[in-house]
Amino acid sequence: MPELICKILHISKTTYYSYLKKGYPIINFLNSFGKEGLEELLETGKIQKYENMSYIMDNYIQKNLEFYIYSFEQSQSLLHKASMHQEFKDFYFNFLTNFGKIDFPFNINVLGIQSLLTHYLYQYQIEKIKKNLNSDKINQILIEKNSEIDEAINSTNGKERKELEKFKNNLQQETLKEQILEDIFSNNDMNFEGIMLHFFTFNTWTNDMYYLLELVKKDEFEYFINSKNDELLYQAIGYFVYSYYQNFDTNNKLDLIYLIYHYFLANKDLISKDNIKKHIADRVNNPEFFEKIDEKLMNDYINNPFPKNFTSNLDVNLEEIETVTFEDLVNKRKNHN
Repeated sequence: MPELICKILHISKTTYYSYLKKGYPIINFLNSFGKEGLEELLETGKIQKYENMSYIMDNYIQKNLEFYIYSFEQSQSLLHKASMHQEFKDFYFNFLTNFGKIDFPFNINVLGIQSLLTHYLYQYQIEKIKKNLNSDKINQILIEKNSEIDEAINSTNGKERKELEKFKNNLQQETLKEQILEDIFSNNDMNFEGIMLHFFTFNTWTNDMYYLLELVKKDEFEYFINSKNDELLYQAIGYFVYSYYQNFDTNNKLDLIYLIYHYFLANKDLISKDNIKKHIADRVNNPEFFEKIDEKLMNDYINNPFPKNFTSNLDVNLEEIETVTFEDLVNKRKNHN
């Protein structure tokens, strides 16, 4: 059976046994079909006696999507809102991009997804500090600071100019470097606080959110894209931008997400995975082409005090959510056997 599951998931045997050892639910899920069921799945794309399982899976995903979006709404942490802290957006988009590849040496089924998020937050912070403390970056900031002083001197006359020249002569480069380092650590602390303001979004998450994200990522976020929900559309676009353009700086990535998101809000009939991916590539390769389009979209958006939410089908009342767990799905299959 491992060979059949490897073919279905397009993974190697090494990866299969790694997943099995880590207790990945998807492996138990597929093993519950049995050899005949897996062979039928490979040949026909479905298993006749489980023909209603598609409905069960869709129900599982829908209910957990409702809970997922509810957690962001309740914590006032919707990423598509302009008021949302940029660093929290950056953290979460990095998490989505690296989900499934995070070096987490523990069993997720035992410790839970909150432990994974906390572990990744630590890795994220370390990476940010390393990047900011890069000697080339510090030297570049030093050059920019000196240029600012020179510009200030050149733009003034008389006594003020002499005072600035005196200030520059007395300014020690090492002192300036120390100030730059202080600013870096201060900004890092501020950004960390911005993340922690919204980190409690994940407090109510169970491992079903982990399984949900596994399914969503395997399906290239089509569940998000087809949900007709603004926030999930924004997150899907963010995932693609962060996945394809990891070398872009944070502001460029978030600006790109913002523009693409509003483009598709205004052209909701074009929303699809392939269109979004193509639009991202076109926009990066030919940004000038979209300047007038973006200008018009932003004018329309700003001039409408109550912009229409084109996609808001997942309005949620938590009390009405029927809990469907991954274990329920496995048990359903066992009952069919």
